[in-house]
Parts: sequence; C-alpha cells; structure tokens
Amino acid sequence: MNIFKMMDSLLRDRDSLYTRAAAGDGLARLCLKLLLLFVVASGLYGAAMGSFRCIHPGYFFSDFELTANGDPVVSGKVAGIDAEARKIYVAKGQSLPKVENAEVCFNVTRPTEPYKVAAVSEEKGYGVITLAADAQLAEPDAWRLPLLVAAKVPALFLLTLVVCCLVLYILNLAFGMGLHFLPTMTLVTFALAATGVMLGVFVPIAVLFAVVTENYHFMKLLHLFVFGVSGLFGVRVLYEGLTRLAPESVGRHKTKALVLSWLLLYSLVGGQLAWTLKPFLGTPYLPATPPFRVESGNIYVSVFESVSQLPRSARR
Repeated sequence: MNIFKMMDSLLRDRDSLYTRAAAGDGLARLCLKLLLLFVVASGLYGAAMGSFRCIHPGYFFSDFELTANGDPVVSGKVAGIDAEARKIYVAKGQSLPKVENAEVCFNVTRPTEPYKVAAVSEEKGYGVITLAADAQLAEPDAWRLPLLVAAKVPALFLLTLVVCCLVLYILNLAFGMGLHFLPTMTLVTFALAATGVMLGVFVPIAVLFAVVTENYHFMKLLHLFVFGVSGLFGVRVLYEGLTRLAPESVGRHKTKALVLSWLLLYSLVGGQLAWTLKPFLGTPYLPATPPFRVESGNIYVSVFESVSQLPRSARR
C-alpha cells in the first residue's frame, strides 16, 4: 500500500484500515506507513507556515523610538521599509528632528536592540530614517525557516505522542477498553495520519494568505484554526477506530469519555511543547529568528494576547 493509496483510505475507506487493526496482523508496519504519511503531509504544511517570514521579512517592525545621546526624542508608527536602502518610512505627518549620534529601536513595548542612524530626512511627505551601513533589516538565511518549521510540525506531534503514550495506554485500561499497547498506538497513529492529511489539504490556503497578508496576529490565528480543524478530524478518526476495536461490553459513553480524556491530555502537553519549539511563523519584532526561543510562559496566554491585538492590527 503506497502513501497515496493510504491517504485515500483515510479520507474515503477507513473501514479497511480499522479491519486491519482489528485483525492485529502487521500492526508495526501499518504504524510506520501511517507515521510516514503524517510526517510528509504535516511537513508540507510546516513549510507553508514558515514561508510567511521569507515572504514578509520586515513584518516585525511596527513602531519606533528615536533617541539621541541616550535620551528619547520622538516615537511613532512605521509606515514602510526599504530593506536594501536601509530606510524606515514613518507615517505621514510625523515630524522627525535632525539629530546627531541618534539611534532607533523598533517595537516600543518590546524594544529591539538599537540601530545606529545615518541620516534623518523626508521623502514625498514621509519621514525617513536611514540606518547605518552595517544595519541588517532582514535575515540573510530566511530560507532556512520553512525547512526548520517543516521539521518542527511533525516533531511537535511525535514528541507529544512519546511523552503521552504510556498515560494513553493506562487510560485505555482504566476505562475498561483492554486494548494492548500496540493496538492502542495504532489507533493514535490513525489519528495522527488523519490530522496530517487534513493539514496537507490546507497547504494552498496557508500559502495564499502568507502571500496576501502582512498581519502577523491574523496569520497566527489562521494557523491555530487550521490545526484545530485538522485535530478535530483526527479525533473523529480516533473515535471511529475505538468504536470498532472496543469490546462489545464497553458502552459508547465510556468510549467518548476515553477519547475526551486523551484529547485533553494530548492538547495540554502538545500546547506547551509547541511553546517550547517556537518560533513557527518567525519571531515578531526581532531582526533575526533563532531556531528555538525557549522562555517562560505558555501558549494559552500568547493566544489570548493575539486575539486582543487583532483589532488593533486591523486599524493600522
């Protein structure tokens, strides 16, 4: 069974896969094929996700503060960037004083490192801050981020599975399912593969929005929506498989309760691992994106902040 035929089976003929799992023959090989399908499909979505940074290398600049000799001079909003000429255009009507030995920081609430200013001028009604010759407004190797995120997305799910696998198995026994470890993991890989296939379906949409929008918070919420829809499809496949493999003595209410407990556990652990493996879109307001940016906090607070920032971004 090749990878495309297995993808078709997950979308249109899942009964054949459930039958193979119930028979218990070749489960290890079946799991490997499902995992391969998941890695390929979710990796493609990860590459589309990481492309946002390459397409919009300057989206991390929002506002600025101009200082001279360590003292604030003026602050305002960034209207545009010419990365090659190292020019920052500020909103029309914003007056910029001619200062010497000046520096500028971007994103006043979470300031970047200061950039040395070579000149302050005006072009077509816009104030222009020209940075020093050694200033770098875009990453020289931004192409690496899509490749990195293509590895991060499947790694996120697989690491979550490794962390949770024993607890998932014990919960299966606690709820009276009585499934052995390998059939239990086979069901979970069904769900992972289904999630990956759905992520792969959304790749063209992710690329489209990465090209047409520069709103970081919108893109962040869009990807969360896609992951949510894909995860729900995976949960549906998981529930169907449990219903087929569960003993007849186990009622549907127990099956639903087990699926819910698995989902809550997987979501909590996966959410925090996603925070540990970030960035996926790129790091806003930083002129260079590190491969990993481990810091305190959690993803749920970050999502709430993005929801609150979305109306403000739309007004800019």
